[in-house]
Amino acid sequence: MTAEKPCCQAARPWLRGRLTKVTGDRYPLAPLTGQDARALSAFVHLLELYACSDDVGRRSALLALHHAVMAMQGSTRHIAKAAIPYVLDWSDEDRLWPEILCARAIAEGDAALEPVVGVDHGRD
Repeated sequence: MTAEKPCCQAARPWLRGRLTKVTGDRYPLAPLTGQDARALSAFVHLLELYACSDDVGRRSALLALHHAVMAMQGSTRHIAKAAIPYVLDWSDEDRLWPEILCARAIAEGDAALEPVVGVDHGRD
C-alpha cells in the first residue's frame, strides 16, 4: 500500500493542468522560486486548516494565508489563487481571494483575535 501524498504535493499536478488549460503555458509553475514554492505549499496546507476550522480558526487561517501569499513574488500569486478550488470549492476562489488579500487589515482591527498569554507582542 502506498502512502497518500501530502496535499501540497498532490496539488501541483492539478494546478499545472488547470493553469495549462487556462493560459496555454505548458510550464505554468516554472516561475516559482524556492521561496515561492514553499509559500505555495504552506498556502495549500493553510487552506486545509481554513476548511476545518471554527470562526476564530478561520480568521487566524486567513491571516496566515495572507502572509503565505505575501511571501510569494507578485507575479506568482495568481498560482496561489488558482489552488483554492483544489482544497475548497470552485465558488470559494472568487469569494475567498479578496478576504485573503485584506486579512491583515481586518485582523489588526479584530478584537476577537486576543493576544496569546505569555507571548510578548511588542505592545506597551
